[in-house]
Amino acid sequence: MALGQGKGKDRMRWVRFLLWFVLALGVLWGGYWVVGARALENATESWFENQRAAGLVAENSAITVAGFADRFDLTISDPHLADPVSGWGWQAPFAQILAMTWKPWHVIAALPSGQVIQTPDGQDITLGSSRLMASIKMQPSANLPLTRAVLEGEGLTLASSLGWRMAVDRIVLAAERMEMPANTLRLGVDAATIRLPQAYAIVPDLGRSLSALHLDAKVTLSQPIDRTLRDPLLADFTLTRFHVTWGVLDLTAQGAIAPDAQGLASGKIDLSLKGWRSLPAAAVAFGWVPPTNEQSIKRGLEFLAASSADPDVITLPLKLENGQMTLGFIPLGPAPRLR
Repeated sequence: MALGQGKGKDRMRWVRFLLWFVLALGVLWGGYWVVGARALENATESWFENQRAAGLVAENSAITVAGFADRFDLTISDPHLADPVSGWGWQAPFAQILAMTWKPWHVIAALPSGQVIQTPDGQDITLGSSRLMASIKMQPSANLPLTRAVLEGEGLTLASSLGWRMAVDRIVLAAERMEMPANTLRLGVDAATIRLPQAYAIVPDLGRSLSALHLDAKVTLSQPIDRTLRDPLLADFTLTRFHVTWGVLDLTAQGAIAPDAQGLASGKIDLSLKGWRSLPAAAVAFGWVPPTNEQSIKRGLEFLAASSADPDVITLPLKLENGQMTLGFIPLGPAPRLR
C-alpha cells in the first residue's frame, strides 16, 4: 500500500512539474509576442518618421499589430506615400504585413482593392483587384538575404483619371536568388489576358487583348541582395525568353544587355515575329512612326521575310552599341543609360 502511495505522489509531482513548465513556456512565449509586437510597431513608426525627415510625404491613420500569440499581423491604415519632387505617390485603404512568430523572415503582404497611384504627369491611376498578395522569404541571418519573392494578382483593373482603362485576369511576378553567379536574381513574369486601353483596338488584326505574356530572365547587381542594399548598379541582364501573343502577332525574344564603359546599355536582343504584316499599320496607328514611313517599313519587312525559311516569321536584332539603338534596319535613337 505504501509503495502504491509513493508512486502516486511521484506521478502528481510530474504532473505539477509539467503544468508549471507549460505555464512558464506560455508566459515566455506571450512575453516574446508582446515585445516583438511593440518592436514592430516602433520600427514601422520610425520608418514613416524617417521618410518625412527625408522630405517625403509619409502618412497613416493607425499602426496596429494583432495575431497573438502565433502571428505578427501588422496593419497600416490609410497609408499615403509620395515624393513631391518626382511627382510619384501611392495611397491605399490599408496595407497588411503578416508573419508567423517562429519564422519572421518569411512575410506575406496583403494589398486591398482601391489603391491609387499618382504619376508625374498628374494622373491618378486606381488599382482594383479581387486578390493581390505578395510573399517574401529571406534567409534567417544577420543581413536577411533575399531567397524568393512572389507577387500574385487576380482580377486586376487600372483606371486612369485621364479616362483610359485596362485589366489583367491573372499575373504572377517572381524573383529568386541564384547561388551562382553571385548577386544574381532569376526573374519571371506570367500573365494571362491583358486587356489594353480602348485606343489599342484600332488595328483589327491585333485588337486590345494580349492573350499571354511570359518572361524568364536573370539580372546581376553590383551588391548582395539583402537588407543592406543601397543604390545597386546593374552588372548584367540576360533575357532567357520573352513571349507575348497579341492578336495575330506572336513575338519571342532572347539576348543579353550590360552597361558599357559610359554606363549605356550595350548588347543584342534577337526578336522573332510571327504575323509581322500587321506591324506597319499598327506603328502608324499608335503614332510610333509617321504615315509617310508606312510603305518603306512594309517593303523592308517584306525583304526580310523573303530571306526567311518561313515567310510568315521574320527575325530582327535589337542592337544597342555605341550609345545607339537599332531594330534591324530601323534606327530607334539613343540607348538607355543603365548607370
